[in-house]
Amino acid sequence: LPVQSAITQPRPGAAVPEGELTVKGYAWSGGGREVVRVDVSLDGGRSWQAARLKSEQPVVPGRAWAWVLWELEAPVK
Repeated sequence: LPVQSAITQPRPGAAVPEGELTVKGYAWSGGGREVVRVDVSLDGGRSWQAARLKSEQPVVPGRAWAWVLWELEAPVK
């Protein structure tokens, strides 16, 4: 499967003040493959930024069955 991801912060419909925004979520893949990258768009897909993966688990090839947390800090106008 391709990487699947969910955003957990900010909540849907939340008012976001101007300044620095922290976007958080989790991602998973299929077939025991590890997630190596999560890209996030804050402008409807016109541009993308790589999120920081926050996995503390050691990765064994073909044995990455759990989800991984990710986080992105970005300026918001």
